Amino acid sequence: MKGEFLGLKKNNPSGLHLLNLNQKGQFAIEAVLLMTVLVGFFLAVTNQLKSKNVVGNFVSKPMTRVGNMAGYGTWQSECVGQGKSKKQTLGKCHPNSIHRSLSSNPK
Repeated sequence: MKGEFLGLKKNNPSGLHLLNLNQKGQFAIEAVLLMTVLVGFFLAVTNQLKSKNVVGNFVSKPMTRVGNMAGYGTWQSECVGQGKSKKQTLGKCHPNSIHRSLSSNPK
């Protein structure tokens, strides 16, 4: 028994080869498992994004700023008058509504 080979023999009389088992369906099972894990991960991420309202904040804040620029000519969300502590409407922040001293009529 000293020199006997104990590993896998090519001519196995039982017909069972440990290295050459039937691999049919292995790819399908692994693909289903991988898809299950990925779908679970995707659902967990989307639930977190919904609960924190990330998409809403991502869209609404820039749209408010663009709406202010289109409607009132300013990127600001609030308007504080020059030298005044009270807030004014955004229409008063438009560059055309700011009082400027004209060089043609100095006083």
